[in-house]
Amino acid sequence: MRALLVVAVLASTASADEPRNVRGETIIIREHGPGYKLATPKKDPRIAPKYSDEAIERDAWTRAWMLLDIDDHGVVQRMKWLKKPGYDLEKIAIARVFGTAFEPARDGLGRAQSSMLVFPIEWPSYWWLVTHYGVTTRIPVSAGSVPCRGDGPLNLDHAHPVYRDCSVPDLTKLDVEPWVVRPR
Repeated sequence: MRALLVVAVLASTASADEPRNVRGETIIIREHGPGYKLATPKKDPRIAPKYSDEAIERDAWTRAWMLLDIDDHGVVQRMKWLKKPGYDLEKIAIARVFGTAFEPARDGLGRAQSSMLVFPIEWPSYWWLVTHYGVTTRIPVSAGSVPCRGDGPLNLDHAHPVYRDCSVPDLTKLDVEPWVVRPR
């Protein structure tokens, strides 16, 4: 049986083996128990994704949220959009997701299992990275200290003022977005 792991969104609201109905989909959460491990990317997730020309030109700071269907070998088989990044970044996000190998989820006995995972990809402002770090290949830990869009006025005395995209996944998309299947 497949467990849907909705990280930091639903995990704290259900008890083990208790079905939940979220916008028409039944979710069985099984991650409660000693030894359970979520699927995790094998490579450092702070390696910055590629940028589209539009994202660079518009100096966008954006985030994509996807629901990933990961098999028991850690291979993403399909994905569903929970928030598209915009700025012509969708193809880049899809390529990144299907190119990412995961350590598979493990049950309490350490057995690999297929799972579903809500997964973000973030694109910090290209020119903010260039201004502060000189490279656009890695997302620095300090990116978390940048204020979120809508958090009030920016410090305009700061070099390259910008707001972060602190969006969350839109679970209403679970029923309406189609699955994007892994290219063969």
